[in-house]
Amino acid sequence: MKKKVLLIYKYPHGSFNKAIIKRFSNYYDTEHLYISNFVNKNFTEIINEINIFINSKGIDIAVFDIDYFKFINFFFIEEINVKKKLIISGDDFENHQMNAITASACEIVLSACPLSVLKYKEKGYEAHYIPYEDGEFKDHEDATKDIDVLFFGELTSDRNYFLNSIKKEGIKIKNVGFEKYSKSKMSDIELNKHIFRSKIILNLSKTKTTSVKSPVSPNIYKSYYQLKGRIFDAAKNGVLCVSEYSPGQELFFNHDEIPTFFNTDECIQILKKLLNNNELYLNYKNNFIKKAKNIFDEKKNFQPIYDSIEKESNRKVKIFLFPYWYLRISCKQIILRNIKIKNLSKTLTQFKIVLKIIKKTNLFSKILIILESILNIIWYSLVLTFKSK
Repeated sequence: MKKKVLLIYKYPHGSFNKAIIKRFSNYYDTEHLYISNFVNKNFTEIINEINIFINSKGIDIAVFDIDYFKFINFFFIEEINVKKKLIISGDDFENHQMNAITASACEIVLSACPLSVLKYKEKGYEAHYIPYEDGEFKDHEDATKDIDVLFFGELTSDRNYFLNSIKKEGIKIKNVGFEKYSKSKMSDIELNKHIFRSKIILNLSKTKTTSVKSPVSPNIYKSYYQLKGRIFDAAKNGVLCVSEYSPGQELFFNHDEIPTFFNTDECIQILKKLLNNNELYLNYKNNFIKKAKNIFDEKKNFQPIYDSIEKESNRKVKIFLFPYWYLRISCKQIILRNIKIKNLSKTLTQFKIVLKIIKKTNLFSKILIILESILNIIWYSLVLTFKSK
C-alpha cells in the first residue's frame, strides 16, 4: 500500500499546483489542501484542523508550499504531526534568507531553482531540484508555424524595451504578455495554442520585480537573472527557446542547445540568424528538445526525491539562533491571522505562542516583540474589523 502525502498550499495556483500534485501522485496516495480555505481560523485553529485531517487520513508525509507566504514558518511546520516534512519553493531566489530558516523544521528541501538547491546543500540540507512545469512532452511536428517569435509572461518596462527593439528591426514577434494585476492574461489553453504555432519562444530571464526583497537589508539589486519556466514550456511543446542569460539554465543547457544573449543587439542578431537559416534553426531546436527531454524525464527527475523521502532518516540542519527579524515576522503572522475586535479574546490566546517563541531570546528582543505584538493587536483588530465592513 502506498504511503500518504499531504501537500499544503497557500491557495490554488492552477497548473503549478497540478504539476506537483501529479508528480507525487505517481508515487504516493496524495491529498492536498489550501490555507486560504480556512476562513475565520487563527494560527492555532488551522494547525489543529490540519492535524485532525492528517490523523483521519493516515498521512505520513507533509509538503509545505512556502513561496511568499510567511504564515507557514518554522513554528507552524513544527506543530504539524507527520513522520516526514518537506518544503517546496518555486521562487526561492528571492526569499532564500527566510526559507532557509523555515527549512530547518523539515527533513528535505525541494526547489525549482537549481542554484537554490546548491545553496541549501551548502548549508547541509538534503535538497533536490523539482520543476514546476508539467513534464509531458508533445509531438507537434506537423503544427502550422505561422508565428516567428512568441513572447508570453508578465510585462515590465525592461521587457517592453526588449520587445519594442525587436519589432523595430522588422522581426515578426507576437506579444501575448500581460500587465501586472491585469485580467487580460491569456488562459493556459489559448497560450498553448500560440506556442504550438510558434517557431521560437523568447525568454527574458530578469526577475519581474522592481527590486529583490530582503528581510535583513535594504534592496540594493534591481533584479536577478532567474531560470524561467518559459524555457520548459517551449521544450515540451517542441519549440526552440532563445533566452536571455541566466546562470540556472547554464547548469542544464550549453550554447549549442539554447542560443543565449545578454542585450538587445545580441538578441536581434540571434533571431535574424535563426529565422533566415532553417538548417541552423533545426539543429538548435533538435539539440534543445533532446536535452530537455533528458532533464524532464518524469521518473529520472522524481526518483532521487522519492529515494530521499523513503530513507529511514534524513539529516536535519539545526538553527542554534533564530534572528530577531525572523521571530518578529513570525510573531506578526501569528497575531494577525483572523484578527478582529469580535475575535479579540482568541487573538489574546495566540499571545501565549508569541511568548513561547521568544522565550530563549535576549531581553531587548523580548521587549521589542512583545510591544510590537500588543500594538499589532490593537491596531489591526480595529483596521481589519472596519475594512471587512
